[in-house]
Amino acid sequence: MFNRPRWLPGPVSLKARFSLAVGMLIVLTATVLTVATVLIVQRGIETVVGERETSLIGQLARDLDNKFMIRQQALVRLAHDLEQRPHASAAFQDKLEQYHSMDGFFTNMSVLDAQGEHVANMDYPHMRGQGNFSTRDYFLDTIRSDGPIISRPLRSQLSGRPVVIMTAPIHDKNGQISHILIGAIDLAKNSFIKELSIGQVGKTGYFYILSREGEFVSHPDERRILQRSGDGGKRAASVEQALGGFEGTLRAKAENGAEALLSYKRLASTGWLLCGVYPTAEAFAFAGTIGWNAAIVAALLLLVMGPLAWLLIGRQLQPLKHLGRQMAAGRAAQAPGAPYADDEIGELRRAFDTLMAERDQAERAVADSERNLRMVADNVPALVGYVDKHERFVFGNERYSAYFGVSARQLSGKNVRDVVGEDIYKVSKPYLDAALSGRAVRFERQVRRHGVIQWDRVAYNPDIDAHGVVQGYFVLVDDITELKATQQVLAASEKRIRTIADNMPALIGYVDTEYRYAFCNRAYSTITEIAPEQIVGRTVSEVFGPKVFAAVAAQMAAALAGRRVSFERPAAELKGNRYLQTEYIPDIGHDGKVAGFYTMVMDITERKAAELALAAQQRLLHTVTDNLPALVNFMDREGRFGFVNRHHESWFGVPLARIHGSLVSSLFSEAEAEIHQRAFDEAITGRTVKFDFARMQGGDKRHYHATYIPQVDCAGHAVGVTGLVNDVTDAKRLEEQLSALARFDALTGLPNRTQLTERIGRAQTRSARNGNVMAVMYLDLDKFKSINDSFGHSGGDLVLIEFGRRLTACVRQSDTVGRLAGDEFVILLEGLQTVAECAVVARKIIKVMEKPFDIDGVARIVSTSIGVATAENGLAGVDTLLKHADDALYRAKDSGRNRYAMTSVK
Repeated sequence: MFNRPRWLPGPVSLKARFSLAVGMLIVLTATVLTVATVLIVQRGIETVVGERETSLIGQLARDLDNKFMIRQQALVRLAHDLEQRPHASAAFQDKLEQYHSMDGFFTNMSVLDAQGEHVANMDYPHMRGQGNFSTRDYFLDTIRSDGPIISRPLRSQLSGRPVVIMTAPIHDKNGQISHILIGAIDLAKNSFIKELSIGQVGKTGYFYILSREGEFVSHPDERRILQRSGDGGKRAASVEQALGGFEGTLRAKAENGAEALLSYKRLASTGWLLCGVYPTAEAFAFAGTIGWNAAIVAALLLLVMGPLAWLLIGRQLQPLKHLGRQMAAGRAAQAPGAPYADDEIGELRRAFDTLMAERDQAERAVADSERNLRMVADNVPALVGYVDKHERFVFGNERYSAYFGVSARQLSGKNVRDVVGEDIYKVSKPYLDAALSGRAVRFERQVRRHGVIQWDRVAYNPDIDAHGVVQGYFVLVDDITELKATQQVLAASEKRIRTIADNMPALIGYVDTEYRYAFCNRAYSTITEIAPEQIVGRTVSEVFGPKVFAAVAAQMAAALAGRRVSFERPAAELKGNRYLQTEYIPDIGHDGKVAGFYTMVMDITERKAAELALAAQQRLLHTVTDNLPALVNFMDREGRFGFVNRHHESWFGVPLARIHGSLVSSLFSEAEAEIHQRAFDEAITGRTVKFDFARMQGGDKRHYHATYIPQVDCAGHAVGVTGLVNDVTDAKRLEEQLSALARFDALTGLPNRTQLTERIGRAQTRSARNGNVMAVMYLDLDKFKSINDSFGHSGGDLVLIEFGRRLTACVRQSDTVGRLAGDEFVILLEGLQTVAECAVVARKIIKVMEKPFDIDGVARIVSTSIGVATAENGLAGVDTLLKHADDALYRAKDSGRNRYAMTSVK
């Protein structure tokens, strides 16, 4: 048939062409499929693994935040418990050791006082009193925020180990921080943070945590804890990006330089960065395996199919054609596609392509379904699984890894006992048997997981086939630890509320919108003679009768309209003319609707009688005190007016209604309030206080004498202060006049001998205290007798007055000029740095006196002689200084007058 040379003998038959085509098709198909498969699988794996890692890291972050929140709430509750029962610092050790139940939450617990001193330690009681923690950031942050905080990772001052500190303030009765409760979590020991570092992503991946500052909080390599990321080299760009705010999964180089899928999520509770590392070498290993397997298969097919095709195609062609027809005949319709050759190969292609298309479509549908199922199950916050009738897992979501340390891939085929452990298996076995018998069961179980007691809510639903045979059961497990804790707290709270309500001397209840009792305390039985449990569900009218209901119906309607109602009424239904006080408090929900109201009814008969008697007494008291010429009042412990008589209205210029109940200090000026407060604070301790003060009243300065008398109760405790204020202005003015006459010279107005002696004595004390120089100057007028003889005593008086005025002008305001008697004057100089300053003053005085004095129109030169005595350190007494100054004066006179002489007192 062909004349040119051929590498195959004989004509090129369909068998040869088919064999060659098969070989080429195998090579081409294998190559294309290998490349496409590797690329598609790799990209699909990257997308799926990235989404899974993002979901996983988010779930882990929520778990960590929940665990931080649980521990913080537990610490705050313990601190609140310690506040309710305050203790001295020394007693905190015994109290703290009663809470070893917190060992599952914290590695160690301790208590610091407000100065940072170590007063209690659960695990290291011998360390009390050793070390001060007032400079620690977590101590300062707690004091500053007055609330619980979570510290950055640090090295413990006690154990030297890496820890995270959680704190909660303990307040005293005044609301001030008295102590700080501390819970420490060791980052390198068994804890929920340590558990994260030993968890894995796949086989070689791992997790770690970075603080806000880039320090390792958790890491599989414990040596890296508290070290900064990037120490010894440049920090990875992905870590910088995550610290800057990025969250999610990206493909980049890990901290060891290897390429990996890196997932980041910031913890809401601490601001730390949770990081997951999944090496791409492991993540894409499956794609590489597929590529190599495809290449090997292609090579093997080529080696095997080539010779076999050549040898067997001739024999197999007819059967294959027949098979193709059968396959085509078995379909409902032909699949659309390109035209096929009208030969055996065409028929075979038609059948083969059709089957492959159907198979691919089925495989994609199965893969999509399985992937969607896995994605949904892995993102359910519960254990989801399927166990066959032989108690072996067929399916389980990734939650099993966090609960039991077995990943979803490892779970398949494992026995239930081996996965959950012997203790949990024993608890669950009866329900497991029930599920395998065909009954759906639900139960709760208490388990110890990761060293912590937890609660699970478990549901087993049997899988029954069409023949009624149980093939296995579905598993759904929820962690209800927090729900259980909340239920226990609510139960305890309800018990406390019931105990309190039953022991209150009042009727306490709850009425719904249909006026039916939903709750009532034991006190109802004393009035209605009906047990509380029999009252619940009955209407107010059924319990107390229509008349009582009619008497309070309007108030009840007001409460159901959302208004708080308080009223008193005479209880005609009770014996003995009783009075009742009733409070209706509406129960308003979040939607603003009233669901009912709380009611509290108290018997106030005795109080009502006392109020009437008290009102009569108060009227009498007001009548008496309003007619007294004085201010009469009562101030409670807070310093507020509880009683005032009518004179306060004109005294303060404010109506009595505004004065009553006001803080006393708010009605005074700042200076008056300070005087009042000092006296009030002393009187409230139990002592009677008397004091004087002055204030401007109607444009005049008035003087008052006040007496604060403490008022005590039957136990001897001060409950307030009674104030009596009398106007003593006239007496004060008379006293001031008498004092002025006794201490000032009547002619010159200068201090007299008495006041001079006092001032010199006080100056001596100050000089002894500060070591400064003081001086006394003794002066008299030269030949003053001749002035009296020439101008008479009136002229002499004019000279003395002018002489005193000039002396005053020559000295400082802090110095003192006084007249002893006759023409004798004394000057007191204080705070001198050197003795030479006295000479300057003396020369100044002599110079000033050179100006003639005007005596009844006659100019006259009047000179003076001065004696100066100086002393240091307050060593000289008053009399000694005056005597030495007098001696110096006589020396000045002896030396010719109109000069000064000085002496020093040692």
